[in-house]
Amino acid sequence: MKKLAPFICIFLMVISCNKENTYKQASTSSSSSGKSIMAIYSHSDDESPILPILSKYSRDGVTIYLVTVTDGSKGVTPHAQIPVGDSLTKVREDEAMCITKTLGINPPILLNYADDELALRENIYSLDDKIDSLFKKYQPDVVITWGADGGYGHPDHRIVSDIVTEVFQAKDSIPNQLLYVGWPTENPLSEHQFKTDLANYFAENLHKTQMKYLTYQIPYDEKDIQVVREAISCYKSQFTTEEQEEVFSLIVQPEKTIYFRPFFGSNIVVKDIFE
Repeated sequence: MKKLAPFICIFLMVISCNKENTYKQASTSSSSSGKSIMAIYSHSDDESPILPILSKYSRDGVTIYLVTVTDGSKGVTPHAQIPVGDSLTKVREDEAMCITKTLGINPPILLNYADDELALRENIYSLDDKIDSLFKKYQPDVVITWGADGGYGHPDHRIVSDIVTEVFQAKDSIPNQLLYVGWPTENPLSEHQFKTDLANYFAENLHKTQMKYLTYQIPYDEKDIQVVREAISCYKSQFTTEEQEEVFSLIVQPEKTIYFRPFFGSNIVVKDIFE
């Protein structure tokens, strides 16, 4: 019996370790439970760069709110042939609803500011109050928006980034983190020749960020890629079928990772948006 004792001890240790590993894996998989994300963007197609991440965390059971600041009433495109005004606003609202249904997240929160008028003083002041109210009402753990660059420099994008940042930095603990989506300087998008003028414009004009600042490097998988492809098809008034395909290729890169710069800064690379 004494000879068997060491083997019994080893056996019990293995069982204990397996239980501990199972517990750790379970804890990791449920670490997002009860969490919430609020993505705040200017127009109803601006969330396209983070679609894989919205899909990923929606599948994980995270509560996600998508806020669209402008009404899209001036986003006229030749192929859609929808004039400026209420009819275009209604189409953009429907597209925003299509996106949220495809992602499996809450219906869009539409603030209905007019396109290209966010720089007006009265709009800046009122948007400040509305963003503050959204934080108080929904209390998101993480907020995502444009960086100071506005993606490719669009004035509405820059203003939304500025106001969201202003409101966030005045808060104590809710939201806990503010993330700016970014594109690494090492990503040679501008070297790729696309067939459409739209995709080439995006590739050539994206403002990029040094990788050392993009410390939130969030991976996604094949399931999210399929959702992204379906979601992009919602943007019918904004992109032709060919443009949709090329926008898809701009979003879904070989490394299957979306990069963010955290407001607080970090020297540590993290793979979970809630770290």
